[in-house]
Amino acid sequence: MSGENSRAPFRFCVATGGVKNADEWSELARKAEDLGYDLLAVTDHVQQEMAPFTALAAAAAVTTTLRVGTYVMCHDLRSPVVLAKEFATLDILSGGRAEVGLGAGWLMSDYTRTGTPFGSRALRFERFAEYVELVRELLAGGTVSHDGPYFSVSDVRCVPAPVQPIPLLIGGSRRRLIEFAAQRADTVSIAPTTRADGRRSSYWDAEIDDRVRWARTAAAGRSAVPEIDVAIHECRVLPRPRAVLTALSAARGVREDQIDAIPSLLIGTPEHVAELLLARRERWGASRITIPESAVDEMAPIVARLAGR
Repeated sequence: MSGENSRAPFRFCVATGGVKNADEWSELARKAEDLGYDLLAVTDHVQQEMAPFTALAAAAAVTTTLRVGTYVMCHDLRSPVVLAKEFATLDILSGGRAEVGLGAGWLMSDYTRTGTPFGSRALRFERFAEYVELVRELLAGGTVSHDGPYFSVSDVRCVPAPVQPIPLLIGGSRRRLIEFAAQRADTVSIAPTTRADGRRSSYWDAEIDDRVRWARTAAAGRSAVPEIDVAIHECRVLPRPRAVLTALSAARGVREDQIDAIPSLLIGTPEHVAELLLARRERWGASRITIPESAVDEMAPIVARLAGR
C-alpha cells in the first residue's frame, strides 16, 4: 500500500522520559540538535524521571533549532485550559519551536497513582475528543466558551498567545482514535495496542496497512495530508546485528527474518535500516521517525543520511 505522502521529507525525533540530572539533560538536548534530530519529545508518565514542560523549557534554553514537544500527554491528568497555557508558554520560551503531542491515556498506573478515574475506552475517547477541540480552540486565539458533557469553560483566553500555529500530533492504536487524529492533527502517530496487563503489543506490517488506510480515508478532503509516525520502541543500528536479532527472535517467539515485519522494531546495519525506513515511507508515508533516547548515537548515521530528504 503506497502512502499518499510517501515523498514527505524525513523528520527524526528523540523520545525520552528524561534523565537523572540537569547536566545530562542539557547534554542530550545539545547532542540531539548537533546530530541533526528535528525534535526532542518527552513522554508523560508519573514514574518517569522528569516532568515534560519543565524539562522541555530547559532543553529549549540550551538549543537554537531543536524543536521540543511531547510524545504524548495524557489528557486526563490536566485541564485543557492549563495544558494550552503550558504549551503556549513553551512556544514563547522556545521562540516558536513547540509541538503538541496528545493521547487518550493508556497506562493504568498513571491513573491509580494520581487518583484519576480510568473509565472505559469509549468514555476516554469521548473525553479526549472534546479535550482536543478545546485545546485547539484555545491555542488558535480568541475567547473560548464551551459547555460540553465533560468540560465547561466560560470566556477563557489562552495567555500568552503562542508564537506559531503549534503543530498537533495525536497518537493512538484503535480505529476510532486514528480516524479522529487524521481529521484533526498534523501528525498521526500509530502506536501498538495495550494489553490487559498494561504492556504494549507490537503490530505486524499488514496491520499498519489497515491503520494507514483508515487515516488516509478519514483525512480525505483536508488541504494537507497528515504526517505519519509509526512508533518505534526498540531501535538498534549496528555493524554486526546478528546477536541482537537472535536475542529478539527468542524473546518474541518469531523468526529472525520476521523482525523487519514488526514496525515497532528497527534493527540492522546502517544500510539495512536506511532501506527499511525508505520502504516504510513508500508503503505508509511514514516520514516522521521517533526513536527512543537509547538509540540517539546509533541512529546518527541514518539521520545524517536521510533527515530532510
